[in-house]
Amino acid sequence: MEAYQYDCAHPEFDEIARVISDLFPEQTQFIERAADDGTPTLTVHWVAMRFGSTARRIAMTVAIAPAALARYRAMPARLRGRSFAVLRAYVEASLGSLEEMYANGQAVPREVTVDLGEEFA
Repeated sequence: MEAYQYDCAHPEFDEIARVISDLFPEQTQFIERAADDGTPTLTVHWVAMRFGSTARRIAMTVAIAPAALARYRAMPARLRGRSFAVLRAYVEASLGSLEEMYANGQAVPREVTVDLGEEFA
């Protein structure tokens, strides 16, 4: 059994999921979904053990602005490294915010969105 579960219709979303997968615990699911406006997003579902005495299911949606996604798709694979670095930085910052909230005694939300715009591609 694979440590992570990938359910992505488009290869670029599978690639994006694999770039950030090591930031999450095993058994995390990466699912490509359409947002309300039809734009594809990546939703990450995982069980967080570090935000309290009980396990918590959390969903993080990575939403990429349509224009940035179009530029990313048009890029040759060898030029995608910068986009991957931006993606990882934003996801790491989001996870860090959740940890900070928990450390400060605040409620950790069950749903989080990471919005990527022009900086992504």
